[in-house]
This record gives sequence, C-alpha cells and structure tokens, in this order.
Amino acid sequence: MKKNYLPITLGSPGEDISTKDLHAIIQRFKNLNQYRLLNVQNFLQPRQRNFLHLLPLIFHQNLPLLPGFISTETPAGIPDYAPNKTSLQAAKQFSKSFRYTRKALRDYPIEGIFLMGSVGSIAFSKTSDMDIWLCHSSKLDSTAIEELQQKAIAVEKWAQSLNIEAHFFLINSEQFRRGENAPISTESSGKTQHYLLLEEFYRTAIYLAGKVPAWWAVPPHQEHNYTGYVNHLLENRFISAHEVIDFGSLQAVPAEEFISATLWHIYKSLASPYKSLLKLFLMECYASEYPHPQWISWSLKRAIYQGQFDIDKLDPYLLIYEKVEDYLHLVASRKRLALSRQCFYLKIIGSSPKSLDPRSRALREHYLQNIAEQWRWPGDMLEKFSKHRYWDINKAKHEHAIIRDQLKQCLRMILRFAGQHAQGNYHDNNDLKLIGRKLHAFLEYKPGKIEIITTCASIHKKEELLSVIEIDQEHAEPLWRLYCGYVERNKVAAASAVTEGESLLEILSWVVINGLYQTKLKIHLQSNNLNVNEAETLQILKRLQEFFSTIQHSSADSLAVYNHPNRLRASLLFINLGETLQERRDDDQVIMSHRSDPLSYGENRQCFVQRIDRVSLSTWGEVTTAKYQGIEGFFHCLSEIFNNTEAPLTADSLQLVCHTPLRAKSIVLRIQTIFNRLLKLFNHPQSNWRYILPAQNGYLVFTRRDQQLTLCRLESNDLLLQELSATQQHFAPVHFDDHVLSDTYIPYLYGQIKANTIQVFYHVGKKHVALYIIDEKAALFTRQHVNTKPEQILSNYAAFLHGLVDQAKVPNDIYIRFFEIHKNSAGVVSCQAIKVKPRLSLMALNIRITAKTTPNRRNPIVIFCNDHKFSSSSNDKLFTDVRKHILAFRSGHDDYPFHINEIDVPPHILGVASLSQAHTVHFLQYKQKIESRLLN
Repeated sequence: MKKNYLPITLGSPGEDISTKDLHAIIQRFKNLNQYRLLNVQNFLQPRQRNFLHLLPLIFHQNLPLLPGFISTETPAGIPDYAPNKTSLQAAKQFSKSFRYTRKALRDYPIEGIFLMGSVGSIAFSKTSDMDIWLCHSSKLDSTAIEELQQKAIAVEKWAQSLNIEAHFFLINSEQFRRGENAPISTESSGKTQHYLLLEEFYRTAIYLAGKVPAWWAVPPHQEHNYTGYVNHLLENRFISAHEVIDFGSLQAVPAEEFISATLWHIYKSLASPYKSLLKLFLMECYASEYPHPQWISWSLKRAIYQGQFDIDKLDPYLLIYEKVEDYLHLVASRKRLALSRQCFYLKIIGSSPKSLDPRSRALREHYLQNIAEQWRWPGDMLEKFSKHRYWDINKAKHEHAIIRDQLKQCLRMILRFAGQHAQGNYHDNNDLKLIGRKLHAFLEYKPGKIEIITTCASIHKKEELLSVIEIDQEHAEPLWRLYCGYVERNKVAAASAVTEGESLLEILSWVVINGLYQTKLKIHLQSNNLNVNEAETLQILKRLQEFFSTIQHSSADSLAVYNHPNRLRASLLFINLGETLQERRDDDQVIMSHRSDPLSYGENRQCFVQRIDRVSLSTWGEVTTAKYQGIEGFFHCLSEIFNNTEAPLTADSLQLVCHTPLRAKSIVLRIQTIFNRLLKLFNHPQSNWRYILPAQNGYLVFTRRDQQLTLCRLESNDLLLQELSATQQHFAPVHFDDHVLSDTYIPYLYGQIKANTIQVFYHVGKKHVALYIIDEKAALFTRQHVNTKPEQILSNYAAFLHGLVDQAKVPNDIYIRFFEIHKNSAGVVSCQAIKVKPRLSLMALNIRITAKTTPNRRNPIVIFCNDHKFSSSSNDKLFTDVRKHILAFRSGHDDYPFHINEIDVPPHILGVASLSQAHTVHFLQYKQKIESRLLN
C-alpha cells in the first residue's frame, strides 16, 4: 500500500506547533499500525483472529463469559476504548446473550496494549510468537498487579488452545522510563537491553488500544531533546497526559547495552542462527556508529513525518536488512553480505516447508524477487537459497562452520568494542555472566564433547546409510570416522568424513544428537578391535535416542540453569561395548561358580565388567562421552557420576545397557544394586559411611571426604583390616558388600554398632578367646588371647575402657557394652548382651604406662606396677625387667596375658596431633603394642 502525504514539520519549543499537524502525525502512526494489524489478521486462521479482536475487550472489562476471567476485582479499563462491531461479534461466539455495557471509570488501570516484535513484519509466520506489552497504571499495588498477571497467564493459555504462542509483559511506563524493568520481550535478557529493546518496540509495535506512545509526537529533529520536547507538549497542552504513554527516549545509550545485546543474540543464535545473525549484524552496525547510532526507528519516523507512506518499504524486518546491507557494503564484507541475505531469505520464507501455506509462500517469493532485483543480488542466489529444503548433513555442517565462524567474529568485535567504550565493570552483570557461560558451554571444544550443529534443524534430506569406520593409528588410540553412504576402509579419506571421534559411542551420540537417526537407518560398521554388528549398533542408536529425548528438553532454553555450576543431569553406561568375555574353559564348558558376583566371579575372582562407555548430558546442555577400562575404571566411573551429577541424585540419574551374552542381566542388576547402595549411603552431604566391595582379588572402599565420594583399592584382607582399624574423625559406620570378610564375624558385628558406644564382642574358640572391639567412631580393634578365660579378659578390658571414660580421655557420654557371639548349627550368627564388672581386687597388679616429652624430644617411657617404677631412661632392659616383676608377683608364675590398665602418654605417641583427636582405638592399639613387647 502506498500513500503520499505532505511533509509535516512540528516546531521546536518556542516555535509555533500546529495542533492539527500533531494530530495528523498521530493518525499516520495509527494508520501504519492498523495496516500492520490487518496483515497479521490476514495471516491468521478465523479462530485465531478472535484472539486479537477480543484482546482489548478482555482487559477493558472483567466479563465472566470471556476467556481469562479471574475475578470482578481484577484491574480492568482502557482509556478511550470501545469495542467495535467485529470485537462484539467475536464476544458473542462465547455467549449469544452477550451485551456490552459501557461503564464510566474515574481511573483506567490499563494504559495501553501493544504487540511488538516480528508479528507486524513480513517475517511473521505460523511458528512466530506474539510479545504483548500490557501497560498498567503506576498506582496499582502488588496485589492488583499479581491479579493482572494471573489474568494474563490465563489469556496465554487460551491463546495456546488456538495454536498461538503469546507472551504478556506487564509494563509500568514510569518504572520502565527509569530503567526499572523486567524482561519486555522473549528476545530480551532483561535490564541488560533496555534501550535497544525500546528501539525495537518503537519500530515494530502494533497499537491495539489505550494511550498512544508520546514518542510519535516528537519530531525527528528533536530526538536529541526528547524529554524536553515531551514536557513542552504536555505543559502547553498540545497533548494530554491522559492521551499519551511515555516510555522514554533513545538518548545516551550506554555502551554496555551493545555488549549485552550482542552476547544475547549470539546466545539466541545457538538455537535459531539465521534469525539471530541478522540482528547480530545490526548490533555490529549500531556499535560502529556509537556513540551516535542512527536508529532504524528514526528512519521510520522520518519517513512518516515526510509523508512517504509506502507501507511495504516500512516493514520492520526489511528496514533491518537494508541497514545491514548498507553497512556490509561499506565494510566490503562479501561473505557476510551473502550470509545476511541468506538470513533474510530464510526468515521470510521459513526454514520449514510447513511454516507457510502455498498462497503466502508465493506472495513472499515474489516479494523476495523484488528485493533481489532492487539490491542487485547475484542471479542464482535466490535459487541457491531455495535449495535449503534439500539440505543434507554435509551442507548443514558446512553452514554450521560458517555460522560458528561468524559467532566468534561477532564475539571478538564486541570484546574490542567493550575495551574501547565500556565505562563500568560490565562483567558484574548477572545476565551477561549467564550468557557467557552458555556460550562457553557451546563453543568450547574439549575431548569427548559432542559438537551440536546449530543448523541440524535444517536437515531435510537424511541419509539412509551411514558408514562408521575405525581407523588404526600408529602410537595412538584408534580413531573413529563417520561417512555418508557405503564406504570401504581402504577407500576412506579424512576430508570426506562427516565427523570423527575417539570412540564408537562418541560417533553414535553425534548421529543421534544432530538428528541423523531414523528408524530406517542402516549402519555399515568396520572395526578391528570391537565386536559389534549392525543389529547391535542400531540398538545402541535407538537407546541413545530414547535417552536424549527423555531428558534433553527438561530445562528448555532457560538461562536460569547457568546460575549454578555445570553438573551432569543423567548418564547412560554401555557395559562391555564390543568386548567378548572369556566364558568357556579349555574343555569348552561354560564357567560356573557358586560365587556369582560379576565383579569377582568364581575362584579366580574374574571381573565381567571389562569396558565402560559413558555418555552424559549436563545441566548446561553439554553432551560428553568417556571410556573406562577394568574394575577400577568402572568404580571411578561411578564415583565421577556420583560427584558430578546435580542433586538430588536418584536411581534415574544412571541408566545401563549391556549386551554381554549370558551375563548381561546379572551385570546390570549388580551395577544397579551398587549405585542404589551408593545413593542410600552417600546422598547426604554429611554422610560418614564406608562402603566396602569385592574387586577381583582385593577390595574397594568408598568413603566421602570434602563433599566428594572417594575410593581406594585394598589388595588383601590384611590391608582391609588395617582400613577398618584406621582412626576416624567422626563416627564412620561400614556397609559390607557380599563376599567381603564373609568367613568372619566382622560384617555381622558392624551391623550391630551404635554411635557414642564402645562395643566389645567376644567368641570362645578351642584354643583362644577372640575379641572384637568397635569403638565410638566405628574403628575396629581385634585380638586373640590364649591361656586365659573370657571372664579374666573381659574384666581387664572393662577396667581399661571405663578408665578411659573416667579420666576423660574419651567423651563422658560414651557407653560401654559387652556381647557374646554365638553361632548355631545352621551357621546363623547372633549376639547376646552380657554384664561385665571391671576388676576391682586390691590384690591385683595395676600396670600403668606414662611418658612425657623432654627438651631433646625423646619420650622416656615409665611403667608403674602398683607403686614400683620402671623407666626406659635408666634401664635398657625395661620390658624384660617389667616382665620378670609381673611374673614374680603372680602365684605360681603363671604365664597368662599381661594387661595394661592405664595409659597416659603424649598425643603424638598415639599417632594424633592432640588428645582431642584420639579415640578408643588409639589407646587399644598402644596397649596391644606394649603388651606384645612384654610378652617378648
């Protein structure tokens, strides 16, 4: 539509201003808005048109019969609004008895309703969303605003039922003018883009109802004096405050906004590159004009004031393209110019054949033909762009490389701009931090990370056959490559490969994550090292597809996830991928054993988990793969998943796949059992559990230190017993897996322990009394005594332990309990509590050990046998003399065990820095050490 009007020049303050001209300008803007609205309506289906017909009426009155009704108290009322005939007819579709009754209001809570963004441009399509500014009075309190927000959400849901994606943004124009705004567009990142989004609003807004923007009434030559001019118009009553809404000017835009906007559009381009690249070029263009950018909205305003009313030429998206085209011609960037034209083409035509109906497509193709002729595009360019619908993976990957290069170039440009113009520390802005993290997660290369192709959504021609080939390398791990079609190993060329990776799983994950997997896909796989056939490969692809589709979109595109560290969301493990187990003996019989643990099977303690391939998806959207070998690699894999997965971990945090013949089910069940046990024992940050598992001929111990799950390997039973007797900072209970010390009482005894309790267990054997003491921090002390009776052993230990409590060497609230171990004929173990009295006989020999630190750092030991003193500082045969003295004290010189009754030595002798770190096991171990010296 073309209309020519006479130019209008509004006078500056102090000059004559024609009220007639002022109203004519406002009407021109309204006419432009009405034409844009008509274009939107023509694009929508009849049911969808009702959404825009009813939108002002819904917020003008609270009508229970219309969508979005919350209550009669919800703020409602738009100044100078009355529904037209079309709106009333649309309302009657909800109720034939509907009657509109005009109500006079003293105040109007809703100041205006506007659409903004691509909705009013040639780029609007079926997949476009609608950003709606719902401008409300600054007088509304928080309760009223919350009610209005609920109504807006309800209207969004109604729009969704019409296949319209609508987003309402509640705007307080006074707060907005001061820069105190929330995000005002789905294309915004909040307050980091106040002015740039306001500029977009001024050039794209479609007025629906209410007050008109004061910006319309400010002539182009007064933009530098925007605030003063608006005040002049209001003070001299050329316009009324009841007629206009003032969002502010575009003066003095801070450099930080260009930085944030560029980063934001780089971020958005990761999901929709062609839409965002054109805006990135626009940001670069504006930045090149800084500090006096020539806004597109000013060009729009000048055209309207000059009367050049060619509606098609004032299309917001065309205005962007024209400015970018001029800029790229100026800087002589041919590649980027071609890319900008491609972006413009794809934005108008759409990336999907379903985005436009045939009639709309034909009209837009004709429109683009005119643009191509006007701007002298190369003759084959439109035909080249039209082949977008035939893109395959190679073309998409080629385009991705171009886009990635442009993103990096834009990033370098804006960083240079920041160095030249940024005043404050823009790095402190939280939105920018989040965007920076997103870019880092997407653009950074690292081993095992799957590159996600930005253009994978544009792949319309998918290959039905892919070749996956393992390439052996000298002095290096094999390399895997992916090719389109059927390719033999001896004919491969690196240049023709679609992608390459360090593992088969990395390649297959790349296929799935970039949209190449389909049910009819065939795989030609060649490998010297892995035994994987086509059927198993397709099973892996299907399982990967299920894994990614289940969890990939749970966090959508929200920046909120980048407020937190990058953590794993879920992991999928492939056990023994391509590996063949040694299942048969030399006589061709299948290996069977009653010891059925897949991690320590049979007499030879064979581990059936030989290889682990992991693929994980992180909270920041990264897809990573890793390989592990053997039993230790498997447990390291589990600990990495446990430590790096977001809390709270659940059983669903780990998924498993195993195709090992005969063993797959048992392997998966065993791993699930272990992982579930880790969740139960260690999911709490303050957990002090120790989890011990068999690992081939040794053991692995899981513990939690410094908020991390750690593990160590123990090669023998002796080392395991040393671990159990090791000192602990806190009460550290132990969970024993099957087959761990199963031929001892120890796993059973640990099942009986309690915090703050020293538990003494004993069992009478044929030739000895076995003693097991688990102290207040769950440290184990074991000892066997011969030539003695249980009563004598227990009474002596009772005296020693109670002495520790009485002398405050261990906490006062410690309980001491004694138990006798029983084992019946069926092999069932039980414990019976018994009472033991400490030995209190005056005729008994009391043996005390003392020591002190001297200036020369030697620690002379003093042993008191009742009142008789023996010192190592004056006697080289200390233990021999003490032994003789003790035996002489005994009637008959009986050679039964010696018992130390009391220990009082410096902490470092016990192996701790201070006595506050010592617990019962320290004293028991030192007691045993001295008693052993006396025996020898």
